[in-house]
Amino acid sequence: MLFDTHMHADYSCDSHMTIAQAIAAAKKAGVGMILTEHWDRDYPTNPEMFKFDIDDYFAKDGKYRSERVFLGIEVGMQPHCVEEDTGMVGKYPFDEVVGAMHCMYGKDIYEPTTYTGLTKEVAVRKYLEESVRCLELYHDFDSYAHLDYICRYMPYEDNNLYYAENAELWDRVFKLLIDGNKALEINTRRLEDASVRPPLLKLYSRFRELGGKYATLGSDAHYTQHIGRAFNVAEEMANQCGLHIVHFEKRRMIVDK
Repeated sequence: MLFDTHMHADYSCDSHMTIAQAIAAAKKAGVGMILTEHWDRDYPTNPEMFKFDIDDYFAKDGKYRSERVFLGIEVGMQPHCVEEDTGMVGKYPFDEVVGAMHCMYGKDIYEPTTYTGLTKEVAVRKYLEESVRCLELYHDFDSYAHLDYICRYMPYEDNNLYYAENAELWDRVFKLLIDGNKALEINTRRLEDASVRPPLLKLYSRFRELGGKYATLGSDAHYTQHIGRAFNVAEEMANQCGLHIVHFEKRRMIVDK
């Protein structure tokens, strides 16, 4: 069974489903699930928006844990938060810790004003430089989420990412993940658009060429209808690249395919 290793429910302020609804939707989609609630310490637009009571999370959602339902967290990485985030991660019995980039140089990647006065070339370079900076500091996580996160929000005519335009920085990102034995998430949010697949496939293939072995599949679902979306496409991409699909249980990597 494949697992959707990235989704949000009751404890993520931007989610529109409960854990019970997510479990029913995952069962209907024929996938297991790992709930990865948002944790973004000192978020630029609202420092408390993407934090939650983790003790309460385990107390209330722990009863749902099973062989196909696991509890994790998505940690938004920022250099000045690494010490506190590392302490938090080590304190709780997560099944999976997802590392993610939602900010760059203290600005919210989601916000249009972040790109004011920046060409796409400069914006992408900043994104990758900050990604490298965070990956050099953060070590206690299991998978690296949505490497194309910036593509959702940057306001340019062509919002794809191309390996050749920043090859050195991409290689640095991938080598840091490989050296840390991290899985690279194939995020399925944009994969229903066939035009985005070739440049993403090049990135995942380069990860494999450099020695990467493992991929998770993550929908980043905030709505029930998005759980397991485009998993057929993501699975085929993993197969094309020669990456093993995995999920995590008690921070242990389990190979699915």
